[in-house]
Amino acid sequence: MKKFLIIARVGDNSLHPHWLENATPNFDLFLSYFGDKPNHYQAEATYYEQVKGGKWPMIHKLIEANWAIIAQYEAVWLPDDDILADAHTINKMFSLFDGFDLELAQPALTLDSYFSHSSLLRQPNSILRYSNFVEVMVPIFSANTLLKLKESFGQSPSGWGLDALWPHLIDNKGLKKIAVIDATPVIHTRPVGGELYKLNPELSPSKDAAQLQSLYPQFNISRRHAPNKFKVFSQISESSVHSSLVASIRGKYQRVIAKYKSKKHPKFRTK
Repeated sequence: MKKFLIIARVGDNSLHPHWLENATPNFDLFLSYFGDKPNHYQAEATYYEQVKGGKWPMIHKLIEANWAIIAQYEAVWLPDDDILADAHTINKMFSLFDGFDLELAQPALTLDSYFSHSSLLRQPNSILRYSNFVEVMVPIFSANTLLKLKESFGQSPSGWGLDALWPHLIDNKGLKKIAVIDATPVIHTRPVGGELYKLNPELSPSKDAAQLQSLYPQFNISRRHAPNKFKVFSQISESSVHSSLVASIRGKYQRVIAKYKSKKHPKFRTK
C-alpha cells in the first residue's frame, strides 16, 4: 500500500494511463469504470469497480463501501478522467500537499486548459497560494478532511455547490489549510461539464445547489456570495513568502492577467 490514493470515475476516453507514466507512482489507483467493456482498465488499477452513474454519487458510495481501506491513506485525490498529468507531477503534488500540511487543495490548471475559474490557472514562479476555494474537478483531501466531507459527496449529484460548501466545514483559522498548488499544474483537456451531462441528462446543477443549501442553512454557499469568491490569503513563491495583504492584491492581479493570457493561448487539442 502506497501513502496516497487516487480515486477516479473513468470512461472509455479516460486519460488516467498517463498518470502512471514518467516516474514510479507514490500513490495507488482506485478506478471506478462507467463504460460497457467488461473489466476494462482493471489490470491498471490497485482497486477496481464497474458501475454506471455520475461522479459524485458513485464516489460517495465507493468511499462508504471501501472506507476501511481508504481511511488508511494519508491523502486522496479525486480528479476527473479528462485531466492530463504524469506520475512525476502527481508525486510532487502529493508531496507538497503533505509537506505543507494541507487539508484541502488542488493542482493549478495550465493556460491551455478548459476552465471555469481563471483564478485557478497556474501562476508563474509560485509554489502555492493559500486560498478559500478549490474546484470539484481536481480536489485533494487529507484523511481527516475526507472523513469530515465524504457525506457531502452524495448530497449534490452534479457536484454543484460542493466546492463552496467544503471550506465552511474545515478548520482553517490560520488560513493555511486550503491551497492551489501552482508548482504542479495539470491540463483539463475537455470543455467543462461535457461528458458528465451528456451521460446523465437528469442532472440539474441549480436544483442540486438549492438542495445542498437547504441541508446546510447555517452557511451561505452561493457562488455570488462575496465571502465565497476566490481569495488569496498568502502565497509562497520560489523566492519569497508574501504577506496576506500583498498576496491578496497579487491574487486579484494574477486572476486578471491569467484570464487575459488564457484567451490568447490555444486550448488543448487531442492528437
